[in-house]
Amino acid sequence: MTPSRAITDEAGFTLVEMLIALALAALIGVMLSQALAVTGSIAGISARLTDAEAVQTLRDHLRRTLGEVAGRRPDGTPTPFLGTPDGLSTILGANRDLERAGEQRLDLRARPSAAGLDLVESRLAVQGTETEVAPVPETLLGRVANLELRYFGSPGPKQPPRWLPDWSRRDAHPTLVELRIGFPAGDRRRWTPLLIPVAARP
Repeated sequence: MTPSRAITDEAGFTLVEMLIALALAALIGVMLSQALAVTGSIAGISARLTDAEAVQTLRDHLRRTLGEVAGRRPDGTPTPFLGTPDGLSTILGANRDLERAGEQRLDLRARPSAAGLDLVESRLAVQGTETEVAPVPETLLGRVANLELRYFGSPGPKQPPRWLPDWSRRDAHPTLVELRIGFPAGDRRRWTPLLIPVAARP
């Protein structure tokens, strides 16, 4: 064997070694792609769970809030409840358990934002006929495509109850409020129609 031939044999790879190296590289590539796919799947599931939790938290909040509507004031006059297809305004009664010493005016409605619509809640502390300075409205749910409210109750004395797009009766509250929310196309959040009993407290 000549010296040049010996140097060439020692410095290079055999065909078998090259095939083994390529097979190992392919195996590592497959494992990495599977790991990335699993990571992406877990991230997607986590995002869906977070979205579902946010929607459920809002639904629970709305049920609790409309369960605190004040029916009548101490002097016997009914509290106002005004409802439209895109929002409502009413009075929440005092509740020491919730650290609410007096009545609060609740305003819930959809407001335009850069991303579409936001479901916004505002509260005012009520003292007699005067109200304090309004706090900054709180966004309960952002990036909403549409909001629709309906009201179930009797539109007038001795009239049978039915679903109404607005509520303006001054001497009574609706029995139920139905709230529907739509999301933009491609949004992972889901909202089934929410029926909320309006539990007017004495």
